Order: sequence, then C-alpha cells, then structure tokens
Amino acid sequence: MLEPLSSVVDTALVGHYDTSSLAALAVGSTMMGAFTWMFNFLVHAPVQSISEAQGNGDQAKVHSLTKLSLLISFGLSFILILLILPFKDYLYTFMEVDAEVRKSCDDYFTVRVLGHFGVLAYTVMLSVLRGLARVNIAFLIVTISTLVNVILSYFALYHSDLGLGGVALATVFSNFLGFCIGFYKYLSITQSEIPFWGAAKKVNVLKEFSSKSLNIFGRSFVLTSCFFLSTKAASSIGKIDLASHQIILQVWLFASFFTDGLATSGSIIGGRLFKEDKVSLYKTFKKLLMMGVQIGLIFTILFYFFKHQLLSLFTSDEKVIQTISDIWTFIALVQVPMSVAYVYDGLIFGINRFDYLRKQMMIGFFVSFVPFLYLSFIYKSLYYIWVALFAIGIYRLISNYFCIRSEFKIREA
Repeated sequence: MLEPLSSVVDTALVGHYDTSSLAALAVGSTMMGAFTWMFNFLVHAPVQSISEAQGNGDQAKVHSLTKLSLLISFGLSFILILLILPFKDYLYTFMEVDAEVRKSCDDYFTVRVLGHFGVLAYTVMLSVLRGLARVNIAFLIVTISTLVNVILSYFALYHSDLGLGGVALATVFSNFLGFCIGFYKYLSITQSEIPFWGAAKKVNVLKEFSSKSLNIFGRSFVLTSCFFLSTKAASSIGKIDLASHQIILQVWLFASFFTDGLATSGSIIGGRLFKEDKVSLYKTFKKLLMMGVQIGLIFTILFYFFKHQLLSLFTSDEKVIQTISDIWTFIALVQVPMSVAYVYDGLIFGINRFDYLRKQMMIGFFVSFVPFLYLSFIYKSLYYIWVALFAIGIYRLISNYFCIRSEFKIREA
C-alpha cells in the first residue's frame, strides 16, 4: 500500500497546487513510469530467484544475484541518461504536450532521469529483501522513504516554490535513501562464511537471470506501452482529460499495488515450494486468490460510496471532477476482476513461468487493448482508454487461470 502512496500524495498535492502542473505531472510521471516498469524484471526476477536460492541454502548465489541486479540497474540508468535526455523534446511532441505544461513537465522529467539510478537501486534492494523473506524490513524501509518523499514534496511545492522539479528531487532523494538503508540491512543479515564483496559472480547465475529477465522485460514492455499510449491518448483529448487521467491512474495503481502484496507473496512462496510441496502451494495459491477477491470488493465499495471524498483529495477543479465522475462507476465495478488478475501474475512468477506471461501479454495487447484504444482516438473518449486497460487485465486473468490450472494438473498427474 505504501509503495504507490508517494505518487498518490504527489498527485494530490500538485492537483490542489495547479491543474496545468497536474497535467504536466501526468506526462512526466508516465514517461518515467515507462522507464521504471520496463525494467520490472529488477522487481520480479530477484524475488523469485533469491527466494529459490535461499531455500536451497546457496548464499553465494544470493550474493551473485544481488550484485548482478545492482550492476544492471546502474548500467540501465547510465544508458537511459545517454539515450533519453538528448531526445526528450521529441518525447514531449509525441505525447502532444502543449506549451502551457511543457516547462513544468521538463523540470520534473529531467531531474527524474538524472536520478533514476536511485529509484532502480531502491527497487532492487526491496526485491532482494523480499526474496529473503524479510518483508518486515522492506516494509520499514518503504515507510521511511514514503514519509520523506511526502514531506519533501510538500515543502518543495508550498514553501520553497521549486515546482515539479522539487517534487522530482524529493522522489529521487527518498528512493536513494531507501536504497542505502536497504543495502546496509542486507549486509547485516547476510553475514556468513561467504562475504558479499568476496562472492564470485557465476556464469550460470547470469544465464538463468538473463533468461528470466528477458521474458519479464517483454511482458513489462507491453504493460508499459499500455500506460504510455493511454496517457498519450488522454493528452490528445485535452488538458482537463489529461489531468483527470492522472488522478484515475493513481487511484487505479494504488489499488493494484495494494493487491501486489498478495502477488509478491505468491512469488516468494512459489519460489520455495513449487519443487518441494505442490499440494500445500496450490492451497496457498487458492487462499491468495480469495484474498484478492476480498480486496477487490473493499476497493469497489470504497470507490463507489466515497467518490466525492476521494476526488476532493486530488483536486477542486469542477471540470476535472465532472470528467472523472462520468467514468467513475466503471472504475469502481472492475476492481474485483482486476485484483484477481494482479494476484494471478504473482502466482505465475512463483512457478517460474515468465515465458508464458510474456507471450500472453503480447497477444493480449493486440487482441484486447489496441481495439479499444483506437476507439478512444476516434471518439476522443477517456472512457474507452480505461475500457482498454480493463480489457487487457481481463485477458491476463483468463490466460493466467488456464496456465495455473494446467500446470498443477500436469504436476499432480
């Protein structure tokens, strides 16, 4: 719940600060989100791989996987700076950012790109700690970094007049702080006969990690494209719709990240039990899915009956509120199937079927997402954008259901 809270609070703070800045944040955060989610293999591959290595008592492999993940995050951050900053104006043009919001968008985006290593390294350390089943430590780190981010963002907007650039600085600093705390805790809990700095990097670990990472990258690239293109579609409609899209997106992501705790649990437990105790694992998976249904119901009730209270947290602009209200009932009603879909993703990660997720996401993109997104461009409709995002979620739910069902039937047979 805490992981998306910083972004939710940033949206609320900026929404009350200025609607044009909120539109700029929608574009800037979506573009940065694209370059974060695209590298989502730094979240899922370490959790599953380290959980499996820890279960086998292979401390050297745990160290190798951690080193490899951090090196990749540094390399990707450096490449991102070289490839993105020189061409950022072309991205703004593609996203159809008008002159009124471009300056604020650039202030935010530039700082986030330059400080992206802190964000990726922070993500890696949280995944490593979860892979080690130290979720309590990960929770504490997320709590600290979230509080720091929220406080600094507030002062940047309302006391220092730093605008969106200050909000971006708050995000970068709080994430880097979280990384430092996480790395320190990792070193303190993995003290053994094999020290971290002296552990050798193994070729077989690189091959195994690369295979999983490429499959997750393919899946994440498709998912990232969905959010990226949906924001572009909202931007093409107008500033009000873009600001509305940003608010809905934060509410949507808050619910999905809340459920992500169940998905991560599925990845951790699956990595440890899939080869050892499939009967217990299957029972655990069913419990996690039922919990996903319950969480979805809670969000449906919360969104449906407390719409005005929730929207007032983000903006006081009546045009934005009316635009969101037109599709809010739909957003509320789809929370149950979407919650179950998120849980299923984590279960697939847990049984090491990264290849299946990649293939199905690519098929789902063209079969379920693209047709509705096309309608959003034709009719200039924010509603069809969210129908498109829901459609690919339903496709994920159905395809993942058949994968889990088939996998456990085959194994039990």
